[in-house]
Amino acid sequence: MEVIFSRRSANEHSGDSQDLRIVLLGVSGAGKSVIGNAILGQDAFKESRTRESEIQTGRIEDKNISIVDTPGFFSTHLTDEELQEQMMKSLSLAHPGPHVFLLIINLETFEEDERNVIEKIQEIFGARVFKFTMVLVTGREKMSRKEWMLFILEEKFRELVGHCRDNYYAINSKKEINRSHIAKLLEKIDETVKQNHNQHFSNEIHLMSRKNSVTFVSSGFKSALQSVHIETKSL
Repeated sequence: MEVIFSRRSANEHSGDSQDLRIVLLGVSGAGKSVIGNAILGQDAFKESRTRESEIQTGRIEDKNISIVDTPGFFSTHLTDEELQEQMMKSLSLAHPGPHVFLLIINLETFEEDERNVIEKIQEIFGARVFKFTMVLVTGREKMSRKEWMLFILEEKFRELVGHCRDNYYAINSKKEINRSHIAKLLEKIDETVKQNHNQHFSNEIHLMSRKNSVTFVSSGFKSALQSVHIETKSL
């Protein structure tokens, strides 16, 4: 697998329809930067606490790949407002929109926060984001085949991947990843892109989702007011 690495600024977006744009999501310490570096085959991202969304690019075989690393959810270094700002920045960096969101889950730290992250993602990007989301489980080599089969049947894991149409893939941890693993991961990502008819997530989809959410709340509030009015009138 031929890998050509390059750095790109936020303003240097490519319009090639053959490009693949990926946004990495996950809690703090999940290993997003590690996965980004593994895909690109270079130490593109600093493997430390990410505080700002950052884009790096590379070329694998005949495809340009752009990867956006994001700050971790539930980070003590960022307020909710700062986190949301960085997530919106990730969409801008992946202009005109990411084909896939990779939600990184570390087997060693799979806890309550990993499940709460679904709520946070929906809150920021809207419910339609899950159509474009794939769960990537890291640290697969730390479990036997039997342990792994039991894990993927656990309710908390089924609930997590259920939001993403059971779209998940498992990969080894940093020291155990090789290019064949990355090739298979990219094949899985391509399958996800094809399922979505090569469409990408966009700000328009995000804004529409948020608008529908507001409309739903507004209509519910209006119904409540009408109910109060009717009850008052009957009195």
